[in-house]
Amino acid sequence: MFLQRRLQNFVGKALVEDMIPILVVAFHCQLSQLVTQCVDRIARSDLDNISIEKELPHDVAVEIKLLRRKSISDEENNTEAVDALREKRIKRIHMALDSDDVELVKLLLTESDITLDDANALHYAASYCDLKVVSEVLSLGLADVNLRNSRGYTVLHIAAMRKEPSVIVSMLAKGASALDLTSDGQSAVSICRRLTRPKDYHAKTEQGQEANKDRLCIDILEREMRRNPMAGSASITSHTMVDDLHMKLLYLENRGILFCT
Repeated sequence: MFLQRRLQNFVGKALVEDMIPILVVAFHCQLSQLVTQCVDRIARSDLDNISIEKELPHDVAVEIKLLRRKSISDEENNTEAVDALREKRIKRIHMALDSDDVELVKLLLTESDITLDDANALHYAASYCDLKVVSEVLSLGLADVNLRNSRGYTVLHIAAMRKEPSVIVSMLAKGASALDLTSDGQSAVSICRRLTRPKDYHAKTEQGQEANKDRLCIDILEREMRRNPMAGSASITSHTMVDDLHMKLLYLENRGILFCT
């Protein structure tokens, strides 16, 4: 009960993407009140359905989408058939990416008026796909590397959330801007910092071990910010309150996992 009360206090303050690990912990620990609170918050947020489907338990994702449908106005219902067809075509592109089949993606693009940008294909690949697929989609040259999704995130912001150095480097090489901020003022490097615990950043790697990806991602993005003389205040935008909150959420999430086992 103590854990549930502590997490409930954070739900109203946390960024919506930070709701996902809280909700996953609450679901598996059967913290019903916290699950209800998180589901309601996410249903009313601008978090996209793809993230909800890919990152949340199936039953929870279904419940959130049902809540969203109930809030749709009659006017929006009139365009439901058109939107459903568009969504189906976009989903086919995402499924092809999941199957590592970029040739099928190219075929699907020729069969409809949906573009890679319409499908936010680069965002999707940067979030969920194999690194080879990300590279192949980039090499098509058909997507805007600085395109913003419905939440105002560029592909580099998404890559920063994934914390995969090779994806970040690939995006920067294709012209992704490290200066772009999300609607709530986050840069790619501040996202990386927020999602990295200090102990992980400073963790030493022994010879033969995999490189410290947390530190690599931050260092790459910070170097890019310093390289650009216009970075200025954008590179040092203060997110102290958000950073502190996320550190607490990570701590409580770990406590929750231990609590459930």
